[in-house]
Amino acid sequence: MKLAHIAAGVLVASLCAGRVSAAPSITGDYVESRSANVFVGACHHEGEIETMGRNALLAWNIEKGAFNGVDLSGIRAVAVVAGDRSLELPASRRRSVLYVSEGASAEQKTAIAALLRQQATNALGDVMSVKTAPIAFDSRGDLYRVNVPGVAALKIATETRQLCCKQPYELWGKPFVSLQGAKAGFCVSAEYRDTSLVQAWNATDQNNAYFGRFSL
Repeated sequence: MKLAHIAAGVLVASLCAGRVSAAPSITGDYVESRSANVFVGACHHEGEIETMGRNALLAWNIEKGAFNGVDLSGIRAVAVVAGDRSLELPASRRRSVLYVSEGASAEQKTAIAALLRQQATNALGDVMSVKTAPIAFDSRGDLYRVNVPGVAALKIATETRQLCCKQPYELWGKPFVSLQGAKAGFCVSAEYRDTSLVQAWNATDQNNAYFGRFSL
């Protein structure tokens, strides 16, 4: 009887291990840019938090992995996020529009939307629509470049820069999604031109970005 219990335990453990190995993590590069600084002096931050920071662009470049049995390697996604107040505030009510790379199949589009709704719920808020668009994502060198033609574009330098604030610089808030080795970046340019969610907006010359590696 004792041997039977041991054998049963070994079988359960092996089945559980099999389930874990059958669900590979989804990994890749991520960058976000907001309409307010994330690395700046305290007075500058306090001056922005009440009136700015209500818009953001979030971009994922999936290198490998699968969700719900669908391979998502090479799929890219960009979310445009808008809040009724600064996105840094917990009470901000968020809405978003999600763009998926045009090379994605119908199954991949459904899977990536479901994945981000599940894993990035707080970041996206209510996803109003999911659209297909050509998406370019380049993280080589010292500049992240993301482009959704006619909709949105990002250029984020991987080194922050000194702005006008005279106080010691501090990091405010965290990336909207969990990242490995997250770093703040400098916004060379960011813009959103599709007005289906919010009015067009743009940002330049701000330490308003985070970037890093993600694993879902």
